[in-house]
Amino acid sequence: MNKIKIHTFIIAAILLCCSSCEKDGIIPSNQFNNTLSFEDNSFQHIKNDTYQSVIDSYIKKGIIGTSIYVKDNNGIWIGAGGKADILSNIDVDKGNQFMIASITKVFTATVLFSLVDNGILSIDDNISEWIPSSIANNIENANEATIADLLSHKSGIADYYTTKFEIARYNTEHNYWVQEDILKYVYGKEASFPVGQKYSYSNTNFLLLGMIIENATNMTLKDAYDENIFLPLELENAYYDTGRDAASTSLISGYYNLYGNGFILSDFLYKDELSTGDGGIIINPQDLGRFFDELMQGNLLSQASLMKMQDWFDIGGNRKNGFGLEYFENEHGISYGHTGGADGFTSVAHYYPNEDITVIILLNFTPSDDLFDTTLDFISDIKDVAFE
Repeated sequence: MNKIKIHTFIIAAILLCCSSCEKDGIIPSNQFNNTLSFEDNSFQHIKNDTYQSVIDSYIKKGIIGTSIYVKDNNGIWIGAGGKADILSNIDVDKGNQFMIASITKVFTATVLFSLVDNGILSIDDNISEWIPSSIANNIENANEATIADLLSHKSGIADYYTTKFEIARYNTEHNYWVQEDILKYVYGKEASFPVGQKYSYSNTNFLLLGMIIENATNMTLKDAYDENIFLPLELENAYYDTGRDAASTSLISGYYNLYGNGFILSDFLYKDELSTGDGGIIINPQDLGRFFDELMQGNLLSQASLMKMQDWFDIGGNRKNGFGLEYFENEHGISYGHTGGADGFTSVAHYYPNEDITVIILLNFTPSDDLFDTTLDFISDIKDVAFE
């Protein structure tokens, strides 16, 4: 698909012409083959049929594809349903990889705290100690904010993810961006508030944290994830690279109702996207579930670092934020975790500490307005089964 630099007023028309950005033909049935990292005994789970019936019923209601990991009081259950690729009629397999977008932030925070545990840095360090002055001097609040301010979204640093940024990435076939190119979207931009004054979610915070990890370790963020998380936990279906070769992995097809008239393949929106510390990990639910279980059981970080990640403060409603984790309250109780949304992918990762229940739900579509409530109901119904 050739994306052309165009005037912003005609972007929608040009993109509409690109709705044929679907794959040119039928893809091989083994395109998305993945192997599970550990033995799956889901068929023996007492709620196996109940979980699967929920998936099957929502596929009939319009859910395109999903793969799920649940650790409840009866053990681990993994299941899937729907289509990994509609045109090629390939079913979702429980080992398939999905984009998890902002859930990547929990991985980034975990690596950062592992550096704290190893005495390499402190969350009280000013970020200007770890990023070049040529960057810090161009970002308002960057010379005053600490690593803790980035982790908690209290830096006040503007979010690079704006309409201007979206238009630029949509309209360039190969942008060849590096982190500094993305940061230019906040250069000279007014901070949201003075450092530490309040909370405001900003993807820029975790992009900067990824750069800090690279500078503190003298390795790429990919290698830092590998060394601190993927390899120790033997996560065979977890993938990250700052390059633009996501399409060469076993990532399944994602779908997005971009124009309001039906779902289309969304790979042309992300296939050359630069991955940063705020998003970019591709993983299957089993490996994502294992990561959360190991993290929350204290097997990846010191107790002090894990507790700091859970140093909650109110951000409105029933939500709280910590230092790399988010806090939720709903009808199922209190949970820690994160959610994520990318072009054609939706992800939920929640750990319920009081019940020791983990729920991972990965979807290969961005819910359109007519499917939004259905998607929320689906997520809620899966959790209902876990708490029965």
